[in-house]
Amino acid sequence: MRAFVLYARKATTAPIFSLNDLPGSGGRMDLIARCVTQALWLSHRLRENTAFYAVLTGPPDPPKTVAFFSDSMRKVSPDERNVGSWIKKALEVWERKGRKAEEKGESWIKVQDGIWVARNDIVPLLKELVEQCNFHLYVLHEKGQDIRKVELPSNNVCFVLGDHIGLPKKVEDYVIDKLGACKVSIGPMPYLASSCIAIVHNELDRRVKEKV
Repeated sequence: MRAFVLYARKATTAPIFSLNDLPGSGGRMDLIARCVTQALWLSHRLRENTAFYAVLTGPPDPPKTVAFFSDSMRKVSPDERNVGSWIKKALEVWERKGRKAEEKGESWIKVQDGIWVARNDIVPLLKELVEQCNFHLYVLHEKGQDIRKVELPSNNVCFVLGDHIGLPKKVEDYVIDKLGACKVSIGPMPYLASSCIAIVHNELDRRVKEKV
C-alpha cells in the first residue's frame, strides 16, 4: 500500500464552498483535487493499493480529514470539479452524522465506496497509520535526503506533504522526532504539491519495475 497525506491549511471544513470557485471559496480546494488525481489515477485507470488523505484545517470547523482509497472507490472521475464535489459531499455527511458517530466512539464515517471522513488532525492520523497500519513515514521537504539515495520499503510507505504554505514546523518536528519519519527531497526546486506526488509515484514505479 502507498499513501499520501496532504496538510491543507486553508481548506474549507464545511460544505459551504462553490464548485465554481474551488480556489477561493474552497480555500485552495483545487490544489487538493489535483493531488487526489495525481495520487490515485494512472492514464486510463485507477492505481492499485493507494490511499490519499486530505487533512483540512481551514474555517469554519477544523479539522476534518477526507480519505480516498483506490481499490474500492467508485463513481469518481479525475477532474477538479468532480473530486471537489465528493469532498463537499463528505463534509455534508459529516454534518449529518458526525455528532452521533463521535457519541458512539466511531471516528470514520463512510461517504460512499472508497471515500471516508473523520474529525481527525494530522498528528492523530499519522499515529494511526504508523501504530495500527504499520506504515513507514516520509516527509517531503526541499532539505531532505535525496529520495534516489534512500532505500524505501516495497510496501506500506506513506508520504506527508504540505499545501502551497507547507507543513507547520511543530508538525514536521513531531512526525520526525516522535513517529520516526524520514525527511526526503525529490529535487532541488520547489514543486507543486500535485507534481510532488507524481514524482514520488514515478520513483516508486521505477523501483518496482526494476525488481520484476
